[in-house]
Amino acid sequence: MGTIYPANQPPSGRALPLPAWTKDTVPVTDGSERQMGKDAFLTLLLTQLQNQDPTSPMENTDMVAQLAQFSQLEQIANVAKSIDSMTSYMQAQNQFQTLNMIGKDVMAESNQIGLTKGQPDAKTEIITSETSKVTVYIINGKGERVRTIEMGTLEPGTHAFTWEGLYENGSPAADGTYLFQVTAKNMQNKVLEEGVYPQVSGKITAVSFDASGQPIIHMGNAAIALGQVLQILESGSLAAKAAGSGSGG
Repeated sequence: MGTIYPANQPPSGRALPLPAWTKDTVPVTDGSERQMGKDAFLTLLLTQLQNQDPTSPMENTDMVAQLAQFSQLEQIANVAKSIDSMTSYMQAQNQFQTLNMIGKDVMAESNQIGLTKGQPDAKTEIITSETSKVTVYIINGKGERVRTIEMGTLEPGTHAFTWEGLYENGSPAADGTYLFQVTAKNMQNKVLEEGVYPQVSGKITAVSFDASGQPIIHMGNAAIALGQVLQILESGSLAAKAAGSGSGG
């Protein structure tokens, strides 16, 4: 709780009544001004020595103990400041290194996809752990389903699907950020609660940082936390891989 200071001195019998004390007239602080620094400690110790009882002076051991305690506290405070400085420096270094990811191809565990100039910003895939019937729903920023993609029955493995950037009625979708929601049912027509994983792959176009300083990578209009990244490749690797897969089919 913060330290509360009265706005005025209490009225005396010889003074005019003062306005009632209210929350608005009582300033509240965080209490930091009550913390004792080394200068205040030394002043207090000196005052204690000057005003001690001459018949019963402070024992040397007591004074040494107080000084030792103060020294330990000051060292702990200095160490804490050093750790804070080191943490800030390391965070800045990590942020700087993250910028090197711009232009790299990335594969990430995410169901977010951006649309820029009518084209998806990333390739989309679904990983299934068992044979299942899969339906993909495209969700806009309002939480509305704007497109349904029936993928049929899929065997266990990784399966690519393409949203061509159109609404259900065939009109072009607005640029922005979308989600793809996956519903999978097994051969007994039971909805699978797990074992189905979405992932996206594409080129990093920008890097930003959230309020805590954690990096966020961007694939066009899609934003992905760095912790969701599964693989980082050199620029062009995904295109080459896709071309190789196509020629092999």
